[in-house]
Amino acid sequence: MKILIVEDDDLLNKVMSLQLTAAGMSARSARTGEEALRKIEEQVPAVLILDVGLPDMTAYEIVEQLQKNPATRDIALIIHTSLDLSSEEQAKLTLGHTKFITKATAYSFALAEIALKLVPEQSGI
Repeated sequence: MKILIVEDDDLLNKVMSLQLTAAGMSARSARTGEEALRKIEEQVPAVLILDVGLPDMTAYEIVEQLQKNPATRDIALIIHTSLDLSSEEQAKLTLGHTKFITKATAYSFALAEIALKLVPEQSGI
């Protein structure tokens, strides 16, 4: 399963990448919204793991662009944040199957399991 991690914190980005790779998934990383959109255009991931706050744009701006494109509006999405998002904010951050997790969960070994549950046909990996 191909996953794109969008996280500007180098340590968290590396931790998530190592977890997913250890679980047999193919993880690529981006550290800015612009880099993420470019990588998604090159190859649409099965799962997008997206931090809410990035240095150049917000997750809201990224999701809004992805929602407009038929090739990307159904990507499985994991939003990770330390913020307490309202239901209205969560609604704006939705693509295909969407899951909201805390930064602490992103550091845990549950991340690979969460990604697999979002794309059930990939769960045999």
